[in-house]
Amino acid sequence: MTSDDTPIPNEYYEQLAPLRETVEAIRHTLCQEYRDDEELLAAVRRQCYFLQQALHEATSLLPAAEPGAECTAPDSPDPYDDYEDGIRRIESRLSNCLDYAKAERAADYRYGESPKDKIESAIKATLSLREVLPDLDPDDSYIGKFGASRIRTNASFDHVHGRDQGDGRWLEYQLQRALRRWGYKNMARQTLFSLEIDVVAVREEKQHQPDDWIVAQCKDWSTKTITPGDIFRLSTVAFACRAMPVLCHTTELTDRAETLARQLEIRVLDLDDLERAELPAPRIAKPDPDLDKWGAEYRVRENRGTLPVMLRPEPGKRFSYVPGFKPVGYGSQYEPIDDEDEDTHPAAGH
Repeated sequence: MTSDDTPIPNEYYEQLAPLRETVEAIRHTLCQEYRDDEELLAAVRRQCYFLQQALHEATSLLPAAEPGAECTAPDSPDPYDDYEDGIRRIESRLSNCLDYAKAERAADYRYGESPKDKIESAIKATLSLREVLPDLDPDDSYIGKFGASRIRTNASFDHVHGRDQGDGRWLEYQLQRALRRWGYKNMARQTLFSLEIDVVAVREEKQHQPDDWIVAQCKDWSTKTITPGDIFRLSTVAFACRAMPVLCHTTELTDRAETLARQLEIRVLDLDDLERAELPAPRIAKPDPDLDKWGAEYRVRENRGTLPVMLRPEPGKRFSYVPGFKPVGYGSQYEPIDDEDEDTHPAAGH
C-alpha cells in the first residue's frame, strides 16, 4: 500500500540496485581475504547474509517502479579501492535510502514490514560487519557520524506511555496480553526474594509440560544491548522458580548472549512474536551463510556441553528448569519422569 506521501520507488531502486551488487562484490572480496580464518569467515558470511536478506526484503516490499519516471540505476557494483572503501559506499547508499524512507507513513505498512524497517536492519548488519572486521574502526562508520538516532526502532510506539527511560511497563503489558491469549494467567513486577521478575505466568489448563510455568524479563531498550549477564540472571531466576524462562525485547543481543540464550533454552521473543497464535518454542539452530552445502547441522542440545563429570551419575542431575521433567531428543521437547524415585534428592532419607 502506498500514499501520495510515499517516496517515488525509482529513487529507492536507483540506490538499491547498485547497492545489492556492491554488497555481493564486497562479500566475495571479504571471503577471499579471510578464507584462512574459519571463525572470522563465518562471522563475515553471517553479517553479509543478514545484509543481503534485508535488502532483498526491502526490494520485495516496494511497489513497481514508476513507468513515467526516469530511472538511472546501474546494474554493476560501485567501484571501490579496498573493502573499507566499499563498505563506506554501501553505508552512503543505505543513508540515502533512509532519507527517502522518511516520507513513509506507518499506516501504509504492517508493523515491522516497511521498506524503512528493512533498510534499518541492513544498516545494523553493516555496523555489525564493521565490528567483526579487525582492520575497521566501528566508530568510523559513515552512518555512525550522523548518529545512530537516525535508525528508527519501533517508531509506531515511540511516544506511548510506559516507554520512558527506565520504564518498561509498556513491553511488560504487551507480553501480558500475549500470555493471556496463549492461556496463561499472569502478574507483572513480582519479587523472587530480593530480585524483581517482570512477568510471572501459570497456564490455566495445565498441559503437563515445563512451560506450564513461566518467568519473563522484558528489555525495552533503545541504546543498550542484551549481554550474557542478562541471560545468566534470567536463567538463575528460572531455576530458582522452577519455571521456563522467557526474554521479551526490543533491542539486540550480543553474539555471546544469543548463543547462551539458545544453549540455556530461553525463549527469546520480539514484538512480532507476540502476534503469534501460541507461545513460540525456543530457538535451537541458526541460518547458515552457505548455499547448498548441506553439511552436518548440530542443534543446541548436541553441542552445548554437559554437566560436570562428577555430577552426571547422580540421580536427578539433568538440564531441566522444572523438576519432574527430562529433555528428550535434540529439539526442545521434555517428557515427565515416570519413576518418582529417579528424581529424588540424593540426600532424601538421611
